[in-house]
Amino acid sequence: MPVYKLEPLEGMEGHSGWRASHIIMEVWLRAHDPEDARKKMALATATTLEGYEAGQLIPYSPWLNSAVVSCDEDDSRDVPDGVVLLGNGKTITL
Repeated sequence: MPVYKLEPLEGMEGHSGWRASHIIMEVWLRAHDPEDARKKMALATATTLEGYEAGQLIPYSPWLNSAVVSCDEDDSRDVPDGVVLLGNGKTITL
């Protein structure tokens, strides 16, 4: 599987959708295609609904939104399957 780099687009760091993710930085992961990469990140970074009240709009994951996050094939990093490499060098498990 290829490695994909997902990165917040410049100027979109303050987008309201980031409330739905606990990570806001560039990341690399293995996926079948860009859609798979976006879905994996959305699931890996989902936040809880704690603090939301009934009827309140719940943010849509920014990782799924191409207007907020770019997603391109990028083999510059060797990333094991099942791991997300964060821009700060840390990893999270999928």
